Formats: sequence, structure tokens, C-alpha cells
Amino acid sequence: MPRKTTSQAFPAFEAEETAQTDEKQTKHLLVNEDSPEYLKKVDLIDAIRQAPNKAARRDAIADAAKALGKSTRTIKRMVEKVEQVGVATLAVGRKDKGQYRISKQWHDFIVKLHKWGHREGSRINHNQIFGYLKALASKGKKLEDQKYNEKFKDYSQVREDLIAGHYPSHVTVYKVINSYLEEKNKTVRHPGSPIEGQIIQTTEEILEITHSNQIWQIDHTKLDILLIYEDDKKVIGRPYITLVMDSYSGCVTGFYLGFEAAGSHEVGLALRHAILPKYYGEEYELQKTWEVYGIPEYVVTDRAKEFKSEHLKQISLQLDFKRRLRAFPQAGGLIESIFDKINKEILSLYGGYTGSSVEERPPEAEKTACITLDQLEKILVRYFVDHYNHHDYPRVKNQKRIERWKSGFLLEEPELIDERELDICLMKIAIRNVEKYGSVNFLGWVYQGDCLLKYEAKQVSLRYDKRNITTVLAYTRPINGEPGEFIGVIHARDCEQERMSLGELNYIKKKLRNAGKEVDNSSILNERLSRFEDVEQTRKDRRRQRRKKAQQEHEVKTNKSKVVELFPENQVPEEVTTSEKILVSNSFDPDSPNIVNSIDKQVIHEKPATNQTAKAKRRPKLGVKDWNQFMRDNW
Repeated sequence: MPRKTTSQAFPAFEAEETAQTDEKQTKHLLVNEDSPEYLKKVDLIDAIRQAPNKAARRDAIADAAKALGKSTRTIKRMVEKVEQVGVATLAVGRKDKGQYRISKQWHDFIVKLHKWGHREGSRINHNQIFGYLKALASKGKKLEDQKYNEKFKDYSQVREDLIAGHYPSHVTVYKVINSYLEEKNKTVRHPGSPIEGQIIQTTEEILEITHSNQIWQIDHTKLDILLIYEDDKKVIGRPYITLVMDSYSGCVTGFYLGFEAAGSHEVGLALRHAILPKYYGEEYELQKTWEVYGIPEYVVTDRAKEFKSEHLKQISLQLDFKRRLRAFPQAGGLIESIFDKINKEILSLYGGYTGSSVEERPPEAEKTACITLDQLEKILVRYFVDHYNHHDYPRVKNQKRIERWKSGFLLEEPELIDERELDICLMKIAIRNVEKYGSVNFLGWVYQGDCLLKYEAKQVSLRYDKRNITTVLAYTRPINGEPGEFIGVIHARDCEQERMSLGELNYIKKKLRNAGKEVDNSSILNERLSRFEDVEQTRKDRRRQRRKKAQQEHEVKTNKSKVVELFPENQVPEEVTTSEKILVSNSFDPDSPNIVNSIDKQVIHEKPATNQTAKAKRRPKLGVKDWNQFMRDNW
């Protein structure tokens, strides 16, 4: 049953009856003719009434709707009300505006559901409570059953409303729970999304947020979920996420996900992802596209050591943006809020969720862990692209975050940068000596490439991505702070895999060391491939057994014949004495006109033998493959 409005759905427990006359309405109206909002409404309504024709009036209504954040239908009603009652109606408002009108039973029932949803490690959210109420209302008369007596004990009015298909709106549910939590915690909420004219105070200056891609904020955290290794389904640990956000629109511009503790390398990879245009395949199942990219003017971070590193200094120098440190921790409320959303709105629904408190961690977290790092990346990409960036901007009505990002450009479109330049700037650096045949030792592997042949006995700079270390970019060694020149791409020797992360490589090395095996290129690759080979061999053995069994069943069926075979083909041959061999060689003539009679005569005229010899003598097995065919040809 469709949900009704508050006044329709809960007539029994409204705070006051809906006013029917102007005299009753005055009890709820508050006049303020000096407010800027009132003066703005007066100007917009006056422009509508002064319009010379219908087209101009239609345009004036559209402008007023856009300026006030309301629909054109609401603006038309405002005009009609002004014409009927007067301009004073534009300056009125309800004294109880912002308050929810709901009975005490409903209030207590919603709070009870919230408390129940946070027992024994569960983390229910506001929307799930609203969905549960909606599901109860869909049952209707079924709620009168005795099994619901305990649930609705002391909540008779709630049961009656649900049976009638009435339930509070999601806004009312959110207000009730938030009011309860504020009363319980008595804490001040940290700053949320940026508003018009917001400033960020840094250690060097105060920055005013005025347009898109002006100020990006970067931070990282450890997510509240345990991930597993795809091959053996064992728990690896909790991942780290490094996030980049645009301060003007609140859009997520890029991120990096991994098991390594966040450092300057992870910050560089997150920046690289944010700066480049992003394209994803069909396996991500995206409904929208990730349109946010470009180069920022400022990057604002906290005072962690990875944000003060030489690596990040080189990145900012190469890309020409300014680095700033937040003056106060509270200035990072924008990016901290999305970390909270990721944990509570997404990860809490999956197995392996640990919660934010170590003391209250669910004991079944490790047993229920079920997703891998790649699966988590797809989940987060879908959330950022299809949900978060396309969600309503909280401080401006009827505007999405992505729409605000597009509309906030001083230039026509964001600046594009060559991907190779980002590779040079953002990949982590390692210096290695080039050995014979253009090979280098790195991360316990041997990398080789023809491009290194002329650099033997020299040092080169290697840049790599922790998400895939099967290939490495080689450069000349930096001199006097200048980045080296690109030499080429080198590959891990004896590696046929397309991708392998550094975390996966370290995990395999640890397993091999624990097993007492030598760790080298071949051992790592063989360990990874052995599982696939074992599975393939098992499948082959099963197929071979099935074929053998089918062949045996087929032979049993096809070997049955109506003709009695003198010498059956499948009979196990018995021993033949030497005298029998001589008898067969001397007396048997396959060209005889009556082969059966000749054989019988030879046996009759044979001298009698002892019991042991007679028992051993049998008809010899002829060298005929198909006895039935032989009889048809020679009978």
C-alpha cells in the first residue's frame, strides 16, 4: 500500500489537528517581514505578476523556482496565495517547523528497533529500520497473529497503524533516531560537506573554496572489514584506503586500495587515479561514468609524515600544485564523513565486518570473511560512481554532486595530462644495478628486457605499481634532482601471469618460507600454478575413469550373442601344455572342408592319458579374433 503523508497516515497521534481556518492557522504562523528570504520572495513574485505576457510569466516562474529551490507548481501556488490573501503570506512560517509529529508509542518503537539492531555485533542503519517498518506494513492483517504479540506488546497503536498499511516516512525515522543518538551521546557532529563561502585554514594561509578542482583533500584510513586470499580463502587482514576528494563539490576524484600501510607511494597512486580519466569494463556493472578528473591547484592534508615526504614534493613540483597542511584536525570533516559512510553503509552488510571498536569486535568476523581485495575494489567503484557522486549535494537543493563539480569550473573543461608523465612522477622509485643479458634483481625476482642491454654494469631507476609487479618501468638514474629519462618496460622472467600484486607476492613468499622451501622466481610461480595444475589433473583423472567405466559397460552390452561361442573372446586363456601345442601344430588344418569334424576326430583318436593329463588337456584357443565371423565364413 503506498505510504501516505504524515497528516494522513497518523491522524491519531499528530501533535495538533491540521488547521482548517485562517483563525486556527494564525496560531502556527510566525511573521518576519525583515528577513532576506522574505524580501527575495517578494522580488521574485513581483516579477511574475509584472510579466507582460504568458511567455515572460513562464520564464519568471522558472527563474523563481530555480532561485528558491522549489518546483514550478509550488511557485504558482505561492502566486495564487498572494493574490488571494496578500503579500504577508510570503513572510510566514510554522513555529513547529523541523519537528516531527509522531506519537510516543511510535517514537519508542523506532528507538527499540534501533537498540535491537545494535546488539551482538549487528550494525543496523536508519534506512534498514525504515525498510523493516515498510515490510511490516505490507503484511496487513497477518500482524494480528499471536506470534506478533510479544513484538507489539505495549505498542497497540503501532500495530493498528501497520495493519492499516500506515507507517512513518523515512525522514521521520531518521529524525527520531538522530534525536535519540544526540541525546545519548551529547557530542557535537564534525563539519560535513562544504558550504558556500567555506574556508579551510592551513598552517600557511586561509583558503576560500570557490570552484571545482581548486582544493583537493587527501587522507587514508584502515577499513573495518577483513579480506581473504582468493586461492586458499584464508583471512589476510584489513585493507587501507587512500581517498582524494574535491572540496567544492564533495565528489570522490580517486582512491587507492591495498594491504600496505598508507605511505607516500599510496598517496601518489591515489593522485594518479584522481588526475587521469577513468574507464572501467563491463565486469564493474556501472550505470554511470566516473567523469571527475584533472589537476588541482592545492592539495590539503593532515600533518602525517607521508605528506611531508620528498616523493610528494617531487610530485607537486612536477604537476605544479601547492601542498598545504591543515591547521586543525576539524578541517578534515569532509573526507572523514565518507570514511564513516563506507564502513557503516557498505561494509557493515558483508561478512567479515569488524566494526570501529576493537573491544566490541564481533567474534565471528574472521569466520564470516568472504570477499577479496578485487571484489572490494569493484564494490567501492560502484558506490563512488553510481551512488555518492550522483547523490544530492547536501547544502544545495536539487543539485547533484557531479552537477556541482561540472558547474564550478573557471575553465571550460579540466586539464588533461600525459599518462607517461604521471608514471614518471607517481610511481615508486628503486635503484638497481643492471647485470648480464639486461637483467636486474628486484623484489626477489629477475626482470629482463632488451632495452637494458646497453646499460649493463650501470645503475637504473625502477618505478613500479604495487598492484601489479609483473612489469616494471625502467629509467635512467635521476641526477641533481631531475627525473630520469624513460628507457622501457621490463618483465619478470619466467612469469606467464598477467597480474600479481606485491601483497600477493609477499603472501606466497611467506607460505614458501614456512614450508621450508627456497624462495625464487620458479618456486613462487610454481606454488601459484600448482593449484591450477592439481585441479586440472583431478579433472583429467575423473574424465578418464568415466570413459573407462562407460567403455566397460558398453562391452558388456555388445558382447552378448545368441550363438554359443566355442571359444569366447573374453574368456581368460588357460595354460596349454607342450603336447597340446604339438597337436595343434601337426593336426590342425584351417583349410579343411569340415573343420569341426576334423578337430573332433583328432581328439577321439588321441591316446588316453592319465587323469591329470586329461584334466589339463583342453581344446586349444585358436588365433581367431571374432569366432562368430569365423564360423559364418567356414561352416
